[in-house]
Amino acid sequence: MIEVTRRRTLSLAGAGMATLAGCSETSDDGGTDDGDDGDDGDDGSEETIDLGGALPSYASILPESDRSTYFYGAIDFETMSTITDDEGAEAGDEPTDPLIGNPIVVALLCSFGLSQFANSRAAASYSANDETPSGEGELVFADGVYALVGEYDRDGLAADLEDDGYDRETDEESYAVYTDAETGEAIGITDEVYAFSYPNPDDEFDSVAAVERMVETASGDREPKHATDDEFERLLRAGEPTGITLGLYTADDEFASDALEDDRPEEDAESLEFEFGAFEGAFGVHQQLSVDDSDASASAVVTYADENRVDVDRLESSLGTETESLEVTRDGATVSLEAEYAGDLA
Repeated sequence: MIEVTRRRTLSLAGAGMATLAGCSETSDDGGTDDGDDGDDGDDGSEETIDLGGALPSYASILPESDRSTYFYGAIDFETMSTITDDEGAEAGDEPTDPLIGNPIVVALLCSFGLSQFANSRAAASYSANDETPSGEGELVFADGVYALVGEYDRDGLAADLEDDGYDRETDEESYAVYTDAETGEAIGITDEVYAFSYPNPDDEFDSVAAVERMVETASGDREPKHATDDEFERLLRAGEPTGITLGLYTADDEFASDALEDDRPEEDAESLEFEFGAFEGAFGVHQQLSVDDSDASASAVVTYADENRVDVDRLESSLGTETESLEVTRDGATVSLEAEYAGDLA
């Protein structure tokens, strides 16, 4: 599991995001509302869930991976700007509702990556060669790599990275990969993607290989994961591609227990972890959080290998606990949850 400590990233993520925890009153009945039409008891309303939406723009950069569990997160620059506007606000309490909390951790995770990158020697050259129109672009995290999706002067980036002392590892027609011998930082560049990663001392993660996989995929020289896995493609099409998005997926029938456990260290009360325990028995999760001024909407689509594995009671009791109403829809082995939040979000 990935641990994100808020006090190290709050200056970039913005206190406004943390106040989502108190943005609405908790209902007396646990925050669930199955709806009145087609109600079949504990299983939520029976309707058709549309898993045929448009692919998000970042789908083409998500590479295949050998890891048993695949995680990705994305946040568009407009949303990032919204949640970082008020850096002087009170931090507030951490959210206990994973429907909100998990996307917040994506924002913190992305902000932590940006804070690392801001202290690197490459930060100045990135800014000098960033041609992304104002307010456009996305920040994506996948396979251990951060990717800034926009428009770049690749020749200018290459020249500046070499001037800054980065070593060129790979130089292809459509992409290049550089490394910093001192820090182990790996950087990959294309015309539309600037990817970076750092060694992980806790495992055998190869940051250089991971960055190369991403830019090779982004350039079209390697097939993206969704092109080789139909179920993963359905997961990508499950929700809106804006705001903050996360996906959790395994090619197995269900997630392994260690992919879902909450290993928050007791000695660090300010740490905020992903909480995926509600998704036991599933193999795919798509969560999305949209922030608009003082309102937010959150959703999750959870997919199972068969109907016998579905546990709507677990989902209802764990998700949407900080909203007055939660709309739950079941379509065979797929469950959708949607909630609206109102209050001082940003």
